[in-house]
Amino acid sequence: MGRYALLVGCCYLGDGNELQGCYNDVAAMKDLLINSFGFRRTNVEVLTDQRSSPLPPTGEVIRTELYEMIKQAEPGDVLLFYFSGHGIYRDFRGSRGCIREEAIVPCDRNLIFSADFRDMVNGMPHGADFVMIADSCHSGGLIGQTKEQVGPGFRPDVCHASRPYNYGNIGGGRRAKRMPIESVLRHLRPLSHVDSSDIGTLLRDIYGNQASILFRRHVDPDVSVDRGILISGCQSNETAVDDDGKHRRPYGLFTAELYSTLRNLRGPMMSNAELVETIRCKLRNEDQHPCLYCSDKRADAPFLWLR
Repeated sequence: MGRYALLVGCCYLGDGNELQGCYNDVAAMKDLLINSFGFRRTNVEVLTDQRSSPLPPTGEVIRTELYEMIKQAEPGDVLLFYFSGHGIYRDFRGSRGCIREEAIVPCDRNLIFSADFRDMVNGMPHGADFVMIADSCHSGGLIGQTKEQVGPGFRPDVCHASRPYNYGNIGGGRRAKRMPIESVLRHLRPLSHVDSSDIGTLLRDIYGNQASILFRRHVDPDVSVDRGILISGCQSNETAVDDDGKHRRPYGLFTAELYSTLRNLRGPMMSNAELVETIRCKLRNEDQHPCLYCSDKRADAPFLWLR
């Protein structure tokens, strides 16, 4: 059984949407996977948007790396994708009513939506597992059509009012890990040949076949397989917090609690549901509530020990 991980941290330096703790979040996750969960160092790939990074985490790069991992996966393998950075959602209105799609924000704003992650999970070979951990705003539901096991009790793909927040600085050296859609549009318009306020049109024009499949082709909603596990840093209607750490290093609140819980664990390994419930309890005084989305079988399985 092989274990492979792709860890991505985006701080968006120099554009007014900067975060501070995402590089430290990625470093913490790498330490956890290698020293507590038996991942080989050579099987853990790290992508950040630091200026010195040889391969920045653009939408194309992230998708390519994930699809390559899936293509090479064999029965018994565990693939883990971790993301720390901005999150966003978009409501789409059509014949089926209002459908919400959550997304992560790569460094080039080529958004990767929940439909994309559903497509990735559908491509997993039988007997292998895909685990996604997202420390970003609106991260609940990032694997489309996956069953909620721990959460608020509403479908994340249905449009509903998000909780009111100041999505910039939220005081005390903290910042919400949500990039306003207006900021994404401002970034994309100068790169496009078309004059449009529609994000799908802009993404298709700029990135072509590397844009989200949401804007390129039908996504098979079949979820008969249960190999997708999503642990989100907050509900789909909430923000996640990036903290400047005051006298310590900056970090994401969710990642800090995840790391602390698992690094200090003694005794039997926690199940996925127990882990998420524990972190929710630790963050009970915060305005973010981690969630778990997976099958019933995966909810009771030990975290990252799925066989």
